[in-house]
Amino acid sequence: MSNDPFLLDVREPLQAVGVPHHVTTTGDAPVRLGGEMLGVAEGTPVEVVADLTNLGESLLVDATVHARVTGQCSRCLNQLDVEHSLHISDVFGMTPDFIGGDEAEEGEEPLMVEEDRVDITQLLVDEAGLTLPFNPVCEDYGLECNDAIPAPDGISGEETVVDPRWAGLAGKLDEVAEDTEDTAGTAGTATDTDKDA
Repeated sequence: MSNDPFLLDVREPLQAVGVPHHVTTTGDAPVRLGGEMLGVAEGTPVEVVADLTNLGESLLVDATVHARVTGQCSRCLNQLDVEHSLHISDVFGMTPDFIGGDEAEEGEEPLMVEEDRVDITQLLVDEAGLTLPFNPVCEDYGLECNDAIPAPDGISGEETVVDPRWAGLAGKLDEVAEDTEDTAGTAGTATDTDKDA
């Protein structure tokens, strides 16, 4: 028997139409759920609580996964480690012609019951990608950001560093400015002398 908590055994629900079956599985996440900044890391203990209902030609899977998400605040870089739940609900076909014809989108493979099991891994990967924030912040989880928030580039109060390629030109501009001031001062002195004469 598989230890994959996202691979659900559906033998019992397949025997009775219209009767919901409650299933709970636990184990380590076989893949990462979520983005780089926040997600359920591969190997994290998870609990899957699901209701499986035989609809006749298909099986309705309504499941919630409970796990710890870890990551980093995009604002203050504090570590995040909080409980989180992901919910999915979808239908798995039981026959090869499930959702055929006009109802099937071109190129889309329908979800299927295979060997009396359903694999909800891809559904959870998609759900985590849609619901977990790409740029999480402490406030999202009732936490306060660290006071020492790194300042954005260019406004940290540091001295402006002149690009070495422009250093020579900057020196020339300073020289021109000084020459202009000297010329203005000399002209002013000459004018005062003319008035005295």
